[in-house]
Amino acid sequence: MDADHVRLGRIADKLAAARVKPLPPKAFGVEAHGFKLDPPLPEAAVAEFEERHEVTLPAGYRLFITELGAGGAGPGYRMSRLGTSCCTYRRSGHLAKPSPYLPGPRYTGDWEQRYEDPPGPDRGFLLGTLEVADHGCSLSTKLIVTGPARGRLFNLDSDGWIGPYVVEDADFLSWYERWLDEAVAGYDVGFFGERLPLDEPELIAVLAEDPSPERRAQAGESLLMLPAISDRTRDALVGAMTSDPDPTVRAQCWGLLGPGRPNRTRELENPDAIADEIAHYARSRTPPDLGALSSLRKLSYTDVLPELGARHDLERRRKAAYQLSEPWNFWQKELPQDLLGEVADGLLSDADPILRKHGVGVVDWFDLTHFHPRLREMQETETDPWVQHKLTWCLDQQRTRIRDDFTAPVQQGNHDEPPF
Repeated sequence: MDADHVRLGRIADKLAAARVKPLPPKAFGVEAHGFKLDPPLPEAAVAEFEERHEVTLPAGYRLFITELGAGGAGPGYRMSRLGTSCCTYRRSGHLAKPSPYLPGPRYTGDWEQRYEDPPGPDRGFLLGTLEVADHGCSLSTKLIVTGPARGRLFNLDSDGWIGPYVVEDADFLSWYERWLDEAVAGYDVGFFGERLPLDEPELIAVLAEDPSPERRAQAGESLLMLPAISDRTRDALVGAMTSDPDPTVRAQCWGLLGPGRPNRTRELENPDAIADEIAHYARSRTPPDLGALSSLRKLSYTDVLPELGARHDLERRRKAAYQLSEPWNFWQKELPQDLLGEVADGLLSDADPILRKHGVGVVDWFDLTHFHPRLREMQETETDPWVQHKLTWCLDQQRTRIRDDFTAPVQQGNHDEPPF
């Protein structure tokens, strides 16, 4: 018997055992499926799907849905069925085109503009992938069917800045078995796959020693997903919060321990003062760590504007423009209108399409309506599809605002007739 069949049999035994035990209280979604799977799909149905989409499904996933179950028990609300996993709203050929996403740090910020087509009737979004788990809202897990990371899975928020993160499990069966083990053991399995598959001592070692700041921060988050939070875990997080060389790791550990965070062992003393110290450290770096300042809710336009002038470093300018164009980082009253106009003008004139798109975002978010004639002129000459999409969206939004202003009824006192 090959290794995949051995693992499949082990999963079947674990599911059967889980069904006769009390449901674990922290296991998101288990009340709905009770660790029960839907019947498997016939081989002929899967073969027809593969022929129609010109792909061969990854071996472990294919084995699971043809021999164990085609949906039901799984991460999120339930494991998605093959027939609804990718192609309800997709054009033919979607699965046969390669997915570009690779293992490593999460794709964030401008990931969608860099790797995906803009919205539209011919859009191919998340090519080469099918959905295997829905975690609620716009959070999901995708299985890569075609591309260099074929057989791996990634999590993402399709409507937010949380871009793809290829989870560490090597394939579908190892991912599924880990979910089952952790769900039964009392781990936090909401948005499953975000936690590094390590025990407490290993996670503490990663938090202290790993060369990747993204992985160190992820180890900190993973520690709070364990079934129990020990003093050793808290001490490790406090140590990273105060001494990690990367400001973003410090800021994220502060967020894990700070006000409003569940699963803490003890309240931080003087959390605001600690946040101020981390912000000072982030500003002392070259370049300043805008991501850390944003995490702390201490990002100021005085932090961002100098970075927009870093002509020798395009990525620094892109990061600064992204922060400026996102609504959760700034408020209109914080930014002088004359400076905003200069910033918008520079971004809209830039040769880089990502910066031009952020320029449109600045115009839209800060309601710089005097730039709208210029945006209409750009619509006639702009060649980048993402910038064109942002231009159309921004100007359509303005028309909607004007129409709403004119059509909103004037209320004169209370009455019982619609509109209320």
